[in-house]
Amino acid sequence: MMALLIFGGAILAWLILSGKAKTMTANQWLALAVALLGANFLRGSNWIMGGAMLAGAAFLSGWRILIPARDDEEPKRKPRNFELDRARSLLGISDDAGFIEINAAWKQRLAEHHPDNGGDEQLAKMINRARDILLEELEASGRR
Repeated sequence: MMALLIFGGAILAWLILSGKAKTMTANQWLALAVALLGANFLRGSNWIMGGAMLAGAAFLSGWRILIPARDDEEPKRKPRNFELDRARSLLGISDDAGFIEINAAWKQRLAEHHPDNGGDEQLAKMINRARDILLEELEASGRR
């Protein structure tokens, strides 16, 4: 029993020190408790009960206590001020430009630098991204 307490304490300490304990859900805490109980059954030579409890714990946690989720989409980050400034300077508009001014500047700059007209493809992508950043900021501020 002493080894199980040490093992459980080590897992709990690791979760707290790594910061994972702050983001754990109630199901994950329950899964941790069930896994420790399952380990205790395994230690006591009750392989069927211990194995079932460990499998149940893995199901409850969704395998995400120790293994990070890979399929989660990265949250959209809000553009920083220097990105907004760079986008404005790329399109040649002022800080208080509205939807119409942004689109007009975007059309003009894209017509000049479009790859079909002999322009640079990378610059055309930057112009499109600048428009997207400015329109997102405009929608976020409610000025649309």
